[in-house]
Amino acid sequence: MSETNLAHTNLELQEQSNAVFQPAEEQRRSREIQAEVERIGKADTYFPLDRDTELFDWLDDQRDAKLCGYVTSATGSGLLKASQLYRTQYVKRRGTLLEIPATVIYAEIHQHGGPTDLYCSIMEEIGHPLAHVGTLRDLRSRAWGTLKGYGVKILIIGNADYLTLEAFNELIDIFPKLRIPVILVGTYYLGDNILERKSLPYVRVHDSFLESYEFPNLAEEDIIEVVDDWERKFLPENRRLNLTKIQNVVSYLRIKSGGLIEPLYDLLRKIAILKLDEPTFELSQANLTRKFGRRKEPKVKFNRKA
Repeated sequence: MSETNLAHTNLELQEQSNAVFQPAEEQRRSREIQAEVERIGKADTYFPLDRDTELFDWLDDQRDAKLCGYVTSATGSGLLKASQLYRTQYVKRRGTLLEIPATVIYAEIHQHGGPTDLYCSIMEEIGHPLAHVGTLRDLRSRAWGTLKGYGVKILIIGNADYLTLEAFNELIDIFPKLRIPVILVGTYYLGDNILERKSLPYVRVHDSFLESYEFPNLAEEDIIEVVDDWERKFLPENRRLNLTKIQNVVSYLRIKSGGLIEPLYDLLRKIAILKLDEPTFELSQANLTRKFGRRKEPKVKFNRKA
C-alpha cells in the first residue's frame, strides 16, 4: 500500500474513532438542548404542604412537653427534607455555623452509625471545628457541652435506621442528663424492625421512644400542588408541561410515584427531558404509560416480619 493510501486510511480511521467516542448526548442533541437537559437533571427542590405543617406542630408539642419519640415514612417521602425545613424555621446559619441560640438541631447519620459517627454528625451540623477530633469520650463531652451551650431544646436525628445499639444508648443518655428530647427520623424499618425488636438489649431503646408519628404520602391534591410548583420553578413559561390539566395524568403520577415526593420529582425530570428530545410527543396517560412502562413502582411499605 502506498504512503498516500496509508495516510488516507489512517485519516478515515481517526474520523471514525472520533465519531465513536463522541459523547452520545452530543450526537443527538444541540448544545443548547444538552445544557437545558443538564439543568433539569440537577433540579432539586422541596415543596412544603399541609402534611409538613402537621408534622411541625407535632414536633413543637414534643419539644414543649420534653418527650422523646420517632417519625417514620417510606423511603423517598421527603421526610428528611421536611426535618431540615423544620430546623430552618427556628435556627439560621451564618456561613457554616449555626447562630446562637440554636433551639433545634437536625443531624443526619451516615453508615455505619456508631457512637462516634453520631457525635461527629451532630458536631458537623453545628459547625464545630473539632467535630472529628479526639476519642469517643472527648466527642461525647464536647457534644453535650455544645448542645447545652447552644440552648438546644430538641435534637432530631435523620437516617436513624443506621444507628447501632451503642449509638441508640448514647442518645438515650442525652435526655436525662440534658433534658433535651430526642426525635428519631427514619423509614418504616426503624419503627417496625428496630424499635420493636424482640431482644433484651433493645428493651431500653423501645421504652425510651414511645411517642410516634407517621409522615403521610401525597394525596392527589398534593400531587397537583407539587407538580405545578416544580413546573413554575424549573420550566420557562412557554415550555410548561401543564401536566395537572391533562386528563388522568395526575392519577398516573400518583400511582407511578407511590405517592412519594422524590419519585414524583424523578418522573417530572424524566418527562421534561423527554419533551426536549421529542417536542412533538403528546403528553397523555396512555403515552406516558407506554413510554415509562418498564419503570417499577416504589414499595411504599413492606409487611412487618414476624
